[in-house]
Amino acid sequence: MGLALLQHTFRHFWQAGQPNVGLHVDGLSLTGATRLYERAGMRIEKEYTRFEKELRPGEELARVALDEA
Repeated sequence: MGLALLQHTFRHFWQAGQPNVGLHVDGLSLTGATRLYERAGMRIEKEYTRFEKELRPGEELARVALDEA
């Protein structure tokens, strides 16, 4: 199903005159998505490392909807 959706989308972009498509993905994901993208003919163009640090434990208020606050 995923491969068919990607191929349909690629065809749509091609017909619209867009010769390239790209994705930003989590390369360490355990979902197998990167294998799907490779089966669809995509290749890794760039890789990068992202650093994070938890400044304080607790709920991230920036992600809470206003009506929930």
